[in-house]
Amino acid sequence: MKNSTIKALSASALISASLLATTDVMAERTLRLSLQVSAKHPVGANIVYFKEQVEKASNGELKLEIYDSAQLYKGSEIPQAVGSGSIDMGLVLISEYAGTIPAVGLFSVAFMFPSYEVLAKAADPSSPVRQEIDELIRQTGTRVMWWQDYGPVQLLSKGEAVTEPSQMKDKKVRVLGKPSGDFIEALGGVPVKIGGSEQFLAYQRGTVDIGMTGTTAIESRKLYEVMNAVTITNHAQTEFLIVMNDKLWDSMSDQEKKWMGQAALSAEMKMRAETKEKNLASEKFIADKTDMKVVNLTPAQLTAWQEAAAPAINEYIKSAGPAGQRLVDEVRKLYD
Repeated sequence: MKNSTIKALSASALISASLLATTDVMAERTLRLSLQVSAKHPVGANIVYFKEQVEKASNGELKLEIYDSAQLYKGSEIPQAVGSGSIDMGLVLISEYAGTIPAVGLFSVAFMFPSYEVLAKAADPSSPVRQEIDELIRQTGTRVMWWQDYGPVQLLSKGEAVTEPSQMKDKKVRVLGKPSGDFIEALGGVPVKIGGSEQFLAYQRGTVDIGMTGTTAIESRKLYEVMNAVTITNHAQTEFLIVMNDKLWDSMSDQEKKWMGQAALSAEMKMRAETKEKNLASEKFIADKTDMKVVNLTPAQLTAWQEAAAPAINEYIKSAGPAGQRLVDEVRKLYD
């Protein structure tokens, strides 16, 4: 009897220990996130803000490990890495999905968004445009957690500023993906896809004749040291996505999903509220503090660019099919 009691107590202790261990495992979850820029970069800082919000809301039950500056993966590698589960979360330029899902390239279609207000409406979480794109991306095994508005795209050049579409003919131009490549081809140029972190050397070495990026990137990456002029075309929009492995998301508890969702929405709204101001501040910095010339187009010049870019919109619809047509129609409803 004594031995039976001892065995029963021992079994009970083991079960209790096992339950405690299980509780500890379930109580804490650490997610690994890869990004290709510094944590101090505006995009990286927004992810740090998300990390802080998640860990605060969960009281440390959810933690985030950030691997910045492409320690683990380049931006172009993120869709595959997250989709396969090699990394839990990652930062990716939305255009990286356009190669396999053409409709996702909408935000890089030249002059698709005539104003910042139209962009904000199209990218809002409640927008049919945003919701369809998010669902298309889920086909890759990645779930969009939030969007990061990084601002409009401009044209960079050496020597004379680019003010007329005819100046693009036969020029090698840095592009972000297929939609921006279609824009350059419509102008008679040669598109060359170059990653954001590779721009400085590409411009310095003359790999391309003309650059394409936002004003905040010009400032943070010191591109004004290797290019002489920036033309404010606002011809496309830079949207980054923070994506998560879809199966991992499905494995989370309702409470964990709530913590993640609330922090993601807070991070997205924070960045979208700050982006326009930061882009204008960077434009002023370039004009006042560097030797780079800032050129603003006249209304007539802007119209000429828009007309020259029209074939790129048609090419987008052709390659994206019915989904692309639906998205273009939804965006155009926002023009009024």
